[in-house]
Amino acid sequence: MTALAKPKDARRAPRAPAECRATARVAVSVEVVDASSNGIRARMSIPLPVGTTLKIGLPGGVQRHARIIWASDGEIGCEFLAPLAIDELDLLLAAAPDARPR
Repeated sequence: MTALAKPKDARRAPRAPAECRATARVAVSVEVVDASSNGIRARMSIPLPVGTTLKIGLPGGVQRHARIIWASDGEIGCEFLAPLAIDELDLLLAAAPDARPR
């Protein structure tokens, strides 16, 4: 190929402009430090900024959307967008070997 030759476009399908919002799901490790019906304090495997909304899978198959409201020294504080029911919080706490209210 000469310096003036253009490389062949290797795309499988034609592209079209599209400027819009999308979401991305990334698997990260979350270690819950403490919990309440309204949120958790946790350590994460990658830092995420305050304001990020996450879908968190908790013990017992419970899932909640949560917003990071603070981050400091590798820990985050998340507020659930919908609080945990008592039985869901009980499932979470039962998964911890030494869970008791503080």
